[in-house]
Amino acid sequence: MTKTGNKKTGRDRGTAAVIVLAVLAVIAVIILLLRGCGKAEIPEDTAPKGPGIVYDSEAVVGGWDEADLDAIIRGLNEKVEEGMINISMNTSPCFENGSAAGNLMIVNDGVNRYPQVVEIKRDDTQETIYKSGAIPVGSKIESARLSTVLTAGTYDCTAMFYNVDPETGNYLGCAGAMIQITVLE
Repeated sequence: MTKTGNKKTGRDRGTAAVIVLAVLAVIAVIILLLRGCGKAEIPEDTAPKGPGIVYDSEAVVGGWDEADLDAIIRGLNEKVEEGMINISMNTSPCFENGSAAGNLMIVNDGVNRYPQVVEIKRDDTQETIYKSGAIPVGSKIESARLSTVLTAGTYDCTAMFYNVDPETGNYLGCAGAMIQITVLE
């Protein structure tokens, strides 16, 4: 006998989280705009002169209707999805010696929209010890040599994954992961 239930998938939770983040972003922008509009910040020469105010002739009665709000949320979700970056690699790569290839297993998952460049820096010195070329979407680098020969030991590092515009080569966004590299000899 099997048991079924209404479980939300990770994708459903992810979509809900994106919507919540988009709405929070809009609210944050509104708060920042309102916060910057205090009376003390308005220069005297731009303040209205004389009694009363002059209404804008282009203003019409109404606010956001539900259809407009849905369109705004869809647009924000699309922008968020464009900037999303899925990162994947071995967080404990091992190298036989300082000049040997190690098992980096860097993957540019098929759900990503852009090629990726991966750069690994030592946390203690900020020295770049590895930088890939552009990795196409749906491709991987199983093993590679570091650009710096390291002595035996364990190194705390940060791997930065950069989305790259395929036409210009410009970096569009990034995500990072803490990794630990081990060199055996």
